[in-house]
Amino acid sequence: MDAGSTAGVCPVIVGPTAVGKTALITQLARAFPVEIISLDSRQVYHGLRIGTAQPSAEELATCPHHLIDFLPPEETYDAARYRTDFCRVYAQITARGGRPVVVGGAGLYLTAIRDGFFDLGEGGRPLAEVRAELDKLGDDEIRRRLQASDPAAWRRIHGNDRYRSQRALEIGQVAGRPMSELAAAQKPDPALGLDFPVFVLERPVAELDARIAARTRAMLAGGWIEETRALMTQHDPDCPGLGSLGYREIVAHLCGTLPAHGMEEAIVRVTRQYAKRQRTWFRKVEAQGRGLPEAPGMAQAITEAALLPAVGAP
Repeated sequence: MDAGSTAGVCPVIVGPTAVGKTALITQLARAFPVEIISLDSRQVYHGLRIGTAQPSAEELATCPHHLIDFLPPEETYDAARYRTDFCRVYAQITARGGRPVVVGGAGLYLTAIRDGFFDLGEGGRPLAEVRAELDKLGDDEIRRRLQASDPAAWRRIHGNDRYRSQRALEIGQVAGRPMSELAAAQKPDPALGLDFPVFVLERPVAELDARIAARTRAMLAGGWIEETRALMTQHDPDCPGLGSLGYREIVAHLCGTLPAHGMEEAIVRVTRQYAKRQRTWFRKVEAQGRGLPEAPGMAQAITEAALLPAVGAP
């Protein structure tokens, strides 16, 4: 448990990109002093406003957002740093009487604050060395190595989930023990000793795919290419921030390696693939509620989980 811990409840609203998290939060913010702690690995970057769907000025006026637009695109960000930043921001919000709500789609960051981290000890190899080696391997080889070294993790992780398969291998090699053994021995270590009731927002796949396509068109019409071109004058096109979803396709277009007619299609395709991975991740998360953002009772359930007055109460 983190130093200075205190018991409490912090609701978490998660779901794939474009599912409609913003509309639900706006509804809650009209009734209660909600402040959002972003659960997003890309909204952290300064200047990546359009492509990461950072909140608009109107949305910020309705509801303060935290852990957005603060990190230079040259820097990297990880789950451990997110947990530290979460603890700091949560304490600041509650000290002034606000109601923190975590909102976003980064499943690994949710694990960081809800469960904590494995104790990797000193039995294996350096993480950077292991990751650099595994990054060069194809998906089939990653799965083959995982099956050989950690059959339990291999059975549990979907065959198409490259990220989680490689992460399991990384953890095993760094720790010198299979990740499944570490998981069996791990005790939950929630940030600040908080209870994190999770609400997963979902939509039918076809509907979500259509929303992704429509949002991509709107972002491009709203100046996403111009935003990226301006960022490229200040930052290396290969920096971590500009490697974000969609930005890397626009960078490729501006560098002449992706034709204009294929750029939008490429962005939609990779975004849908990302949304699929998010759905797979959140399907396995223990949740207090699941459903459409506008489903009757969703906002009510979230406010009750956060020990707030019922929606519509005087």
